[in-house]
Amino acid sequence: MLRCLVTKAAIDQEKNEASSRDNWERILELAKGMDDKRWQARAQAELGIISFLEGDVKTSTEMLKTALLSLFMQGDYAAAIYYGSVVGNGMVETGQAEAGLQYCETALKSAAAIKDMGFPFMAYEGKARALVALHREAEAKQVLDLAVRQAKAQNARISEIQLLIVIAKQAEASDRNQAIEYLKTATALSKEAGLPHGTAWSTFELANVYRDKGDLNSAEKYETQAIEAMQEVQDKYHLPLHLALLAELAAKRGKITEANRLYDQAADVVEGMLISVPTREVESSLIAVESQLYLGHFNLAATKLHDVGRSFEILETARGRTIADALRSEPVRVNRSDPDTRSAQQRINRIQLSLLRETDRSKRQEMLGELFEAEQVLVLFSKPETYLQKAVTNPRPVGLPRLQRSLRPDEMVLEYVLDEPRSFCLHITRRGAGVSTLSAGRKHVEELVENYLAGVRSRKSVAETGKELYSLLLRPIPGADSTSRLIIVPDGKLHLLPFDSLTDDQGRYFLESHIVTYAPSSTVLNVIRTSPVARQPRQTFLGVGDVQYTQAGITPNKEDSAVESHLSAVSPLADPFDLSGARLQDIPMTRDEVIGASKVFGGRITLLLGREATEAAFKAQPLADFQIIHIAAHGIASAKFPDRAALVLSSDPKSGEDGLLQVREIRSLSLNADLVTLSACDTGVGRLQDEEGISNLVRAFLFAGAKSVVASLWAANDISTTTLMQHFYRHLADGEDKGTALRNAKLDLIKEFGDQALPFYWAGFVMVGDGSKSISVYGHNVLTGAGV
Repeated sequence: MLRCLVTKAAIDQEKNEASSRDNWERILELAKGMDDKRWQARAQAELGIISFLEGDVKTSTEMLKTALLSLFMQGDYAAAIYYGSVVGNGMVETGQAEAGLQYCETALKSAAAIKDMGFPFMAYEGKARALVALHREAEAKQVLDLAVRQAKAQNARISEIQLLIVIAKQAEASDRNQAIEYLKTATALSKEAGLPHGTAWSTFELANVYRDKGDLNSAEKYETQAIEAMQEVQDKYHLPLHLALLAELAAKRGKITEANRLYDQAADVVEGMLISVPTREVESSLIAVESQLYLGHFNLAATKLHDVGRSFEILETARGRTIADALRSEPVRVNRSDPDTRSAQQRINRIQLSLLRETDRSKRQEMLGELFEAEQVLVLFSKPETYLQKAVTNPRPVGLPRLQRSLRPDEMVLEYVLDEPRSFCLHITRRGAGVSTLSAGRKHVEELVENYLAGVRSRKSVAETGKELYSLLLRPIPGADSTSRLIIVPDGKLHLLPFDSLTDDQGRYFLESHIVTYAPSSTVLNVIRTSPVARQPRQTFLGVGDVQYTQAGITPNKEDSAVESHLSAVSPLADPFDLSGARLQDIPMTRDEVIGASKVFGGRITLLLGREATEAAFKAQPLADFQIIHIAAHGIASAKFPDRAALVLSSDPKSGEDGLLQVREIRSLSLNADLVTLSACDTGVGRLQDEEGISNLVRAFLFAGAKSVVASLWAANDISTTTLMQHFYRHLADGEDKGTALRNAKLDLIKEFGDQALPFYWAGFVMVGDGSKSISVYGHNVLTGAGV
């Protein structure tokens, strides 16, 4: 019976995955009755695939990952390789190309080690898709050429169709006509074999190519075919992309009402999928994948419907949604008491300790593979712990009137939207709101940002580029010049741009006339400002610094000028998760920086310095009791795997901690701080995720409960950073609000060092969150901790 059901399910799912659900559920029950764990795991994996296509990402992720672990434990390597490749392809689909590539690479290595395994087409397909997504086209072409030759030789029709579509995606950037030929071939093969999955995918990609060529008739023709095939296969996951494309085509033809209806329909499907996702990271990835939907709908509301409120609602539905979810309640935490979770965390710590010491590339590569495997066990699932968390699983964005009521009279929110061929800026004050059209598209703006940042980091003059960016981004905004406080909600590479360093037509820094802070979204800003405080912190200041790094130091850059000897840059830290490895150097001035900052305030103070500045000691503190947390240490950014981004503290072998205070750990902390200052390199950078924003250490601390976070956009400078922080905390102690204090600290630094105080030395530090409030010190007794 089991074998008959498996055969029937295989036949049914060639045309429609959902139609095989009943068969796989019966197979699962039979396998359980027979105690056949091999077929239990296979059936569970197949049901996970069906759940994915039905839009239930949470159930799909849970079933597939659990099945994979079971298959490896049972020694069913052929199935583990296949379903691991399926997971890899799924991760590419949800915008996690690096993770998808790792899954497929693991499958390929396993397949190569097993005799008579057969050619792993799915793994090759996933690897190629990931490489295309990562813009590694040459590597993708090599993978695809090999796989297509094998598919034709073995008459593997389904694999050939899917590979042809991926080849078309790889070729599209350089030769659209060639891409069309590949896609037409894939469509013909799909229809000939009666495979609606292939037809839906190939005709959708054809419609996109023709849309880009400006051939709307052909685009509509193929998208109509795609929708018909979609209805046959009942693929809910991809449906929003099809609806968004139809909406875009309708808008281009002037059918505004129809376009608006289709966009609303697509958004409803996305919202349905986002109600139950396994992790916040998957939620962010899904929103990033659907970014074109939100961009298209925003463009329609802003330029055709001229509805500012609707434009704002559409944008806020996507932007910052996941972080707003967490900020509405206590952070969602992984169940650390689970033995598998504990074991995985211990394994991760051991591997990362070894990585910080190992320099051999081949050994590092092996360790990185082991690290990825352990991470997959660790981040399986997080569950809401309180009634409040469960009540906000489907939040709505803040309404425009409510946001306006939360703003000060001297504040303006600027929400940027980068698009082609033009960009936009939503500008909001207490008295009104509007949408301004910017004269440049995403590509040009981001090229300017890259050039500007390259100049700043090289300590070169960037005045002209700064003026051009000011003219593009700030001058067109009515009232921006006369409003003293600006809250920037960035988009794309604007997340990496310090707006206060831009120069106006008279060559003055924007800093001289404005207080600039940042927020992931207007909804996040409103949540931070309006959420009630559970309890007032009882301690004033927790400072961490003078970390004793045991690795050999990196030789600092030697500077020629006398000024540079006082304002020299700390060498940027290499990524310890790449093949080259990294060595750490001590940052001696962090001791003075932390002690100096702590002396500014009264109240109760705890310092962790020198040998006491360990990850274990930091976690052991009553972190929710501190108003201010200041960490002066090395920072690691990771665009590939954002959860690995970390502050590097001292390791404590007895505690089992590796010294890396990573994003996945920070999110599980419970904070109540008015201010977290990350005086470390690159703490404000991370992976850009389209309309969902940027994933980095700042976001993790906001997740954990911080009201505002000061972070750096590039490699911090030792002496200038210490000076800047001294001024910053003095201004805070004088009663200035946080945004004003940071601005005045930068102005003090410029005044102190004159013309030699280039933006490199001060502009990299930015404030994210709510900078409008001052800090009142609670308590009066000074408590000095270990290491002072």
